[in-house]
Amino acid sequence: MNIEVELSEQDIEQFYKEYGFGRNWIGKAVIIFLIDLTIYAYLQIFVVPTIVISLILFFPFFVIPYYVQRAKLKRAFDGAVFKKKIYRPFASGIEINGEEGDAFLRYESVKNAGKTSRYLFLISSDGDYHILPKRCFPTLSEADRFLQLVRSGIGTVKGVKIKEPFAFKPIYLVGVICLIPLIGAIAGVVLIILGIAHYKDRVFVFIGAFGIIFTVVVYGSLFYFSQNSDLAKSGFAQMAQSEINDLVKDIEFYKMQHGTYPDSLKQLVDKNSTISIYDVSQWDSKTGKDLPLYHYEKTGNKYLLCSPGLDGIMNTTDDIYPTLTNSDTSKLGFIRKK
Repeated sequence: MNIEVELSEQDIEQFYKEYGFGRNWIGKAVIIFLIDLTIYAYLQIFVVPTIVISLILFFPFFVIPYYVQRAKLKRAFDGAVFKKKIYRPFASGIEINGEEGDAFLRYESVKNAGKTSRYLFLISSDGDYHILPKRCFPTLSEADRFLQLVRSGIGTVKGVKIKEPFAFKPIYLVGVICLIPLIGAIAGVVLIILGIAHYKDRVFVFIGAFGIIFTVVVYGSLFYFSQNSDLAKSGFAQMAQSEINDLVKDIEFYKMQHGTYPDSLKQLVDKNSTISIYDVSQWDSKTGKDLPLYHYEKTGNKYLLCSPGLDGIMNTTDDIYPTLTNSDTSKLGFIRKK
């Protein structure tokens, strides 16, 4: 296999960008996303600060590596004269023929071999870069075959297994299923199994693990928010107000049937299991204790019905009493809030 290569300054500039920004960009983007998701889940910050954090993380993950690598490449190609070279892979190394003379790059001297979207590259232990544009190959498969030969040669000489460079496959897009509510974790488990047993692809395993983590973090955050946020607590208070209003109707209906008010709220449930008599405003996700009954006291032909509210203390400003809209409530027995 003979590969004729003739570089230009535009090739070097393009390689700067692809090698500095393009390598492992999916993995870097996923890491930034996970960091943002974790911060949002645990600190409950808004979207705008999360975007700012993403922009800050963009610098150490993308910008700084780009300029560091650019400086190295500039030193490697400083004053270089771009002339045609021919690369021939052999069992022990790569023969390089050019107008400036011939050279032989042994595999034990190759520190790294890989590819970007438009180029193959070889990095020697002394810091030299060999860039081979993919356009110099008859087909893209020939370019991949050349890289495979080189990497196999490096692995044989050094006695190590060289990992294949990452290439995004369209089938990875199935990982979008992991973002769908409820089934994200299930899809993640399926992708992990497929990645291990069928495709033998670590990217599938990574996507599946991300799907499980994403589902746990998102739904864990939603559960925490629904139980501990001020907005959620306000919702519990509104629910308690609605239930107390309904209880007045149930208590008055009980009197119509029995001629007297019930001695306790549990007597209402004996007749109708759909009646709610437990104070939802007292829910505490931290203790997990059972809900107490709404406060009910029968006093002769009257009764007191209320809830101590979110603070759990009676006779404070957040106590909840029945608030009926019926203009004629004089015949009802509940004691109004003073």
